Amino acid sequence: MKPPRVLLAELRAEVHSVRFRVLATLLVFMAMGLVVSGTVTSVAQLRSLDDRVNEELQHPRRNLETLARSAPSNSGFTSLDELFTLFLRSETPGGHESLMTMVRDGNVILPGGIQPTNLRSEAVRERIWSLSRPGQTVVQDTVIDGRVVRLSITSVRLQGRPGDGLLVAANEIGRQRDEVIRSMWTYALAALATLVVAGWMGYVITGRLLSPIRRLQEATQNTTFEDLTKRVEVTAPTDDIAQLAMNFNHMLERLESGFENQRRFVHDAGHELRTPMTVIRGYLELLRAGDPEDVDQTRILLLDELDRMQVLVEDLLILARSGRPDFVSPEWIEADIFLENILNRIKVFAPRTWELDAKPGGLVRADRHRLMQALEQLAVNAVRHTSEGDRISVGAAWAKNDDGGTALGGRPLLASDLEIWLSDTGSGIPDEDQERIFERFFKGRNAAGASEGSGLGLSIVKAIAEAHGGTVRVESAVGQGSRFILTIPAGGGVTEEEETGEAKRSGRPAGKIKATRPSSGAAILSSPGGSQ
Repeated sequence: MKPPRVLLAELRAEVHSVRFRVLATLLVFMAMGLVVSGTVTSVAQLRSLDDRVNEELQHPRRNLETLARSAPSNSGFTSLDELFTLFLRSETPGGHESLMTMVRDGNVILPGGIQPTNLRSEAVRERIWSLSRPGQTVVQDTVIDGRVVRLSITSVRLQGRPGDGLLVAANEIGRQRDEVIRSMWTYALAALATLVVAGWMGYVITGRLLSPIRRLQEATQNTTFEDLTKRVEVTAPTDDIAQLAMNFNHMLERLESGFENQRRFVHDAGHELRTPMTVIRGYLELLRAGDPEDVDQTRILLLDELDRMQVLVEDLLILARSGRPDFVSPEWIEADIFLENILNRIKVFAPRTWELDAKPGGLVRADRHRLMQALEQLAVNAVRHTSEGDRISVGAAWAKNDDGGTALGGRPLLASDLEIWLSDTGSGIPDEDQERIFERFFKGRNAAGASEGSGLGLSIVKAIAEAHGGTVRVESAVGQGSRFILTIPAGGGVTEEEETGEAKRSGRPAGKIKATRPSSGAAILSSPGGSQ
């Protein structure tokens, strides 16, 4: 048994919860709807009752007038007693109706049988005479024997005959009103029961619908900087709340990935920078300050180590930024011109036989700077594993992607990827190393210059390819050379809306990219205003 303080705190928390507020709001509106509908229905029933009673009270008067007109003339009835007697013999009152006829200073005639309203008392007859008006029909509510009765009092005269009389029709409207009021209470009880059942069912249903929010709250409470592994369980991601939980899980995944990259960066930086710092410290400890030649040699060695540290830090920063959405800034670039430019940049790296294998033609959407950076890293790697006289070549071609011809980025007919390769005739890569060469700080063993570099170059190439939505792979054989292939989606995953927005910002026409096919069989991408 929980103590009262805990129960009160839980109750207070429940009252302030989204579940309770949503349910309370719905029940309030539902109750207002039931009250309005019940009130309107009851008013309409009471008004209909008044109209019906008034209509029923007019029937005896009309029947009496019909009976009086059916005679050849008024001389057909010698007295009001004769007319009233004949009328009451043929008139049958309804369930709540009573009839009576009276002649002033004469007889009072009532139909046979028991009537709902007792009209025989002297006090009632005197009240009726006081309410009557000569030549008119008076409708008046009055109380008889404690019940509300509506009276229709019609003055009757026979032309050419002395005396006047009254036709009295009574209807117990009070009893019928009581029936309507009892139905209102029945409706109120039914409405209350409906609210209770609806509240209970709503509480259960909203609890199930809002369970992702409760799990989301628990996950946020348990999520810390040290532990980002908590996730919200989503059983049926078909509504907005479940989508919110899924978005929260995706956010945690991005945060976890970001923190993991940060931890990896700190670990890698600390691990890799420790060696050059140790070397620098060793040189400084062994430095003979009085020996100019030793000072000069130590200065050269220290500058070389600092250059290596700077390259290492720059590579680590590139990898750290590779997970950010602004790591690449795609634009439409012409593939042929790009290949020519990259060849001109890398052929000065070392005296090798540099060649351009193939030009694909057309446009590709990519970050020119990052793509060039990736190919330069591949070129540096190729130079390190080749010697003077070996051949290093670059080229590109269009290839079908893996989606079976589905348009990329919502563009029709764009079902091609651009494959850019850099191949060499160097020493090649052993099979056991080909699966690990893209890992950070992994250095191949099958080259004279394998110990050079930081081991981050191919990791950077992989990060740049993945940032474009593409891949990188290697084909190599020991003693025959290697071939690194970058696969870049032609459209860069861009949508029509993104291209239209970019076209508006840049001022160029937002033409659709179309695919053509030259005689060589390779797909060429072109757009209005661009070259092939």
